[in-house]
Amino acid sequence: MKLKSLAGMLAGLALTFGATATFSEPSQANSNTYYCAQLNGIWNTFVNTPRGRITLINWVRDYSEDWTPQRRCLEVSKRFQKFLEDGTLKYIRTGTVNRQPVICVANERGGTCPDRNVLVTFKPGTDPEEVLIQLVDFRRSVSGQTIVLSEDDSGFYADGEFYVDLAKFLDTVPVSN
Repeated sequence: MKLKSLAGMLAGLALTFGATATFSEPSQANSNTYYCAQLNGIWNTFVNTPRGRITLINWVRDYSEDWTPQRRCLEVSKRFQKFLEDGTLKYIRTGTVNRQPVICVANERGGTCPDRNVLVTFKPGTDPEEVLIQLVDFRRSVSGQTIVLSEDDSGFYADGEFYVDLAKFLDTVPVSN
């Protein structure tokens, strides 16, 4: 009798652990890692993907005395990783928060740009759309791809705002050596 109940418990535990292992496999997007590091004297936000390392942002200008390229790199890289871990890093878009131009995270096409979703804040007078388009276009020009903003492209407009589908972007942008 005791043998049957012990066998039943072991079978139940095996089933529980098997189900846990099945459900805990990370998706490809969750296997990405965002981080800040210095390369050739320049602070960069990188993302490690299953395809390799991608240089996402080069930080070369001070925002202010307090917000050096190193500090901005560390903070923004940490924000990218936090949004990824929260499952909200689907689209990045431009917007205005507290009367300052920003790039932020939007969960959906046409999503808003709330202050809690800010990735990068720019100085007043900066066109965040221009910055975001340059980021997408620069990465594409490195790969020799033609720049076309279409429905299938990683960059698109919705409700008058420019968005980047981050998963599509990271799947097509060239990896670093």
